[in-house]
Amino acid sequence: MAQAPFTITPALVAIALDYSAINSRVRGYIADPVAPRMRVDAPLFRYPQYKIEEAFTVYDNQVDRLGRLNEIVESATEVAGATLDYGLLEKVPYRDEAAARAASIPFNLKARAVRNVIDKNQLAREIRVAGMVQNSANYTAGYSTTVGATKWSDPNVDIPALVMDARASMLVPGNIGVTSQAGMNVLRRHPKISVALGGSADSGRYATNEEVASVLGLERIVVGNTLRQSSKRGQTLTTSAIWGNFFAIHYQGPQGIDGGAIDAASPSFLTTFQFGDVVSGENPYRPGEMGLWGGVGVLTGESLVEKVVAPFAGYLFSSIL
Repeated sequence: MAQAPFTITPALVAIALDYSAINSRVRGYIADPVAPRMRVDAPLFRYPQYKIEEAFTVYDNQVDRLGRLNEIVESATEVAGATLDYGLLEKVPYRDEAAARAASIPFNLKARAVRNVIDKNQLAREIRVAGMVQNSANYTAGYSTTVGATKWSDPNVDIPALVMDARASMLVPGNIGVTSQAGMNVLRRHPKISVALGGSADSGRYATNEEVASVLGLERIVVGNTLRQSSKRGQTLTTSAIWGNFFAIHYQGPQGIDGGAIDAASPSFLTTFQFGDVVSGENPYRPGEMGLWGGVGVLTGESLVEKVVAPFAGYLFSSIL
């Protein structure tokens, strides 16, 4: 990758990479496990988009003793994609750095700026991914259900049966679940889950996330629990949940030890295509451009794009609560 027109600072890049992982855990961001990253070699790339018809194609596989085998024709279509650049900048005046040093403040103002920018970048990505997961238009027709008047909080609703039946109807049965903390709380204390685990409907026992996943026939359930500001800047602060009133079933292909996707041929429902690494650096401002003394703009960003690669590999229950 060519050198950026600003100074990439290795120390700030290291802070950005380290803090990204820490901040994801602390803030409960789940965009990466829901939309695993896959590296691409250039900002413009091509990726396979799979056709639902392929699963129903029947080939004549009988072969004469000296005959030629029929060939399977790959139906995935290569689609052009392009990563988008996402980044933010925070200004650090030289006078503030000088004041911090004079007061023996140990925390570097540039490091603090990097952390703040990373958090805002991750929040924006979380909102993008959550919007894609909860949008029924991203799923194949017939692969989404809006729950009616009888919600999943009703003790008589057979949630395990609903989820297992949905998985059985999928062309590519999902192996993970995605929901909000509010949705997971209902699942963990639901009587039908307790009964499926061998307990009683009135035991009052809360199942673990792992037990709920097992009952629903899933490898794991990814739980989002992040808030966003819903009011406009300057107004009284109000917040709303990013991950809301839903339960999704997704298929995810093989992943590496870092949680990234490793097989472009596996039709995962949602994939993040990433070009290059996180960049972090300094953009200098002369005196007069930023106060009397000047300063630096600390910026951090990355190039990526989230894509629904296989809409038939996901199922969505909306309005479950």
